[in-house]
Amino acid sequence: MYVLIVGGGKVGFHLGRMLLGKQHEVTIVEQRPARAQLLQGLIGDVLLVGDGTLPSVLEAAGCARADIVAAVTGDDAANLLIAALAARHFGAGRTIARLNDPRNEPLFRLCGVEGMVSSSSILAELIEREVTAARVRTLLAFPNGGAAIVEVDLSPHSTAADRPVREVPWPPDSLLILILHRGDVRIPSGDTRIEAGDRLLLVAPPEAEPALQSLLAPEAP
Repeated sequence: MYVLIVGGGKVGFHLGRMLLGKQHEVTIVEQRPARAQLLQGLIGDVLLVGDGTLPSVLEAAGCARADIVAAVTGDDAANLLIAALAARHFGAGRTIARLNDPRNEPLFRLCGVEGMVSSSSILAELIEREVTAARVRTLLAFPNGGAAIVEVDLSPHSTAADRPVREVPWPPDSLLILILHRGDVRIPSGDTRIEAGDRLLLVAPPEAEPALQSLLAPEAP
């Protein structure tokens, strides 16, 4: 896979080094010559010195053949422009833009940028998962907002524990798709018995999540 990274700061550097370690082809575009020289000494000759908001620089970096273009500079305006150019002008496979200020998210969405990475929102989500470990966790939300893939650890206090799938009063429009049981992956059928401590993956609409929480991971009585 060819990944074009625009922005050679800490995010771009660590992302590039990780991808190179996994044997992917990587180019990092960095407009600061001194920073580019430092990066070249750290990760090798994968640097292109230039302003990534310029079409000529993106063209020289092979933007048109990139499987992924990641705009990870510290400037939201630059990231928005780079993502738009990569997607609309060069037809890159997929674009991801770093969102430094969460208040700019509506503008990114308005401009059609779907792949956004916000360090603040990631941190908030990690904290939320640590503080509320028993709650239903959203793994993937589908674009239309009608459903999501969620996971939840089955509490020993749940009425669903130690019952076959067919006997559990699942919320409307929710579907159990996978059970992780003591390290084993199980594709459930109606007769599959779920046990306390199992991790369940379900497809469910957002409005079903409170019911799933109450059913599968209630607070201790």
